[in-house]
Amino acid sequence: MNPKEKYQRLLNKYLLNECTPREAEELFDHLKKDEAGRLLLKNLQSGFKEEINQPKSIHPEISQHVWKKLEVNIQQQPVAKVYPFKRWISIAAAAIILITAGLFFFKSQPHITPLASRKERFKNDVAPGSNKATLTLANGAVIALNQAKNGLITKQGQTIINKVSNGLLSYKTLSSANNTIQYNTISTPKGGEYQVILPDGTAVWLNAASSLKFPTAFTGTERDVELTGEAYFEVAKNKAMPFKVTANNVKVEVLGTHFNVNAYDDESTLKTTLLEGSVKLSSGNEQVMLIPGQQGSLGRQGGNFQVATVDTDDAVAWKNGNFNFAKEDIQSILRKVAKWYNVDIVYQENAPKKQIWGTVSKFENVSEVLKMIELTGVAHFEIEGRRITVMK
Repeated sequence: MNPKEKYQRLLNKYLLNECTPREAEELFDHLKKDEAGRLLLKNLQSGFKEEINQPKSIHPEISQHVWKKLEVNIQQQPVAKVYPFKRWISIAAAAIILITAGLFFFKSQPHITPLASRKERFKNDVAPGSNKATLTLANGAVIALNQAKNGLITKQGQTIINKVSNGLLSYKTLSSANNTIQYNTISTPKGGEYQVILPDGTAVWLNAASSLKFPTAFTGTERDVELTGEAYFEVAKNKAMPFKVTANNVKVEVLGTHFNVNAYDDESTLKTTLLEGSVKLSSGNEQVMLIPGQQGSLGRQGGNFQVATVDTDDAVAWKNGNFNFAKEDIQSILRKVAKWYNVDIVYQENAPKKQIWGTVSKFENVSEVLKMIELTGVAHFEIEGRRITVMK
């Protein structure tokens, strides 16, 4: 990791309150080396209040010479004090102002749309998604889980289904003897997410616009489920019964592990990211093993698996309440926005190609996400109902 990426990561972790004391000391030691860094440090402590309301004020001071300092190795010097972190949502949102590909500190002042004009363009705001899903039973009955009361939903064979709380569904098998296997499907719409505990104890977090088909009881020699969209799995260990996820033409086989599968139809590749344990990916005659910290990708047209070492936090940020943009282009970012906020994205011209680094809470209104992107100068937006227009 080069120095630029190193300090991007440290600032990102600090804004999410994930820095160790040593990492925070290193970041602050670096920031205190010149006037622009000290100004940023002061802004961090004050919560970016002035910069969010008057974004022009930050640009002149955060200048090119600070950026150049990130291009060289910087020796760590211990500091006596670790500054306290305050968890303001505005700080998490403001991360994207500073963490942009090739722009850790603004190299030049981008065009800033006047605030009044922005208010006019963003007057039709959209609230974030929430815990919403439907459960389709084996007999075809459909239950809207966000409208159901907590407690017993139904019983199928020897399996009882409970809504534990808002956003959490649980399956429990009372007896496997003579238990008729039936299949259920839990589906989230755009703007929805949900968690389900499967009959074997496996926990699954389902992202927006996704679905999981699974049996009401696991019997035989395998535990098979089918996924569309994206989900994070924490698989209950059972060496005698491997757990298999089928997503499009890729199969993920595990005994007990933590991993994320992104298999949205509008993405060009299917990605499996491993956090713990080991998994085997297969598609046709192609197979590959992953170890923790690796991501296996396969293009929709087939071919060979590509394996890369990645920051697993980026893959599961959605589960933890954030959008993480790690060298992503605006089209990729806005596909995530479209699913979570249930909006349509329309490009007035060709989509900008710049990549963006950053983190922003996904529990803000969509206007807050768009404002942060606008401050990078990459694009401007207009909200009309549930349509977002992207403009240069």
